[in-house]
Amino acid sequence: MFRGLALTAVLVVLTSVSSAAGKHGIYKWVDDSGAVHYTQTPPPNRETQELKPAPGPADDPDAISSQLKEQTDAMEKRQTEKRQGAADAQQWAEIQKIRRENCATAKANLAKLQQGGNRAYRTPDGEVVRLTEEDRQQRIDEANRQIKENCSPPAGKPGQ
Repeated sequence: MFRGLALTAVLVVLTSVSSAAGKHGIYKWVDDSGAVHYTQTPPPNRETQELKPAPGPADDPDAISSQLKEQTDAMEKRQTEKRQGAADAQQWAEIQKIRRENCATAKANLAKLQQGGNRAYRTPDGEVVRLTEEDRQQRIDEANRQIKENCSPPAGKPGQ
């Protein structure tokens, strides 16, 4: 019991001393030999400079850390979206290039099919065939469908 009372008394004394030191601040002064001293009380008959203590943290460190993490996450999200946007734009440009090529091919095929006559055509495996009028008309219809699909302006970029 006596130990608890003694410990309480020591804590009270230390608290009052530390609060008194905090009220008075720290003083810087130079002695006769030119040595610089720092004390909690100004010496008598000496010129002193009172030093202001460094300010404590403005906010709670955990709150600052949390806020910094949120800002970092938001920045990473914006960068990811920017990279994704660039990838989407590149993919869109490639699609448009393919559409232009398909449009030109479909128009060239239609022009050949509309020339008339019983022309011979080479198949992809190298065989030469002559189209019947029914086959020719089916290929004309297919070429018109390809022209409509690839030569008309696109509906819009993905995501719009």
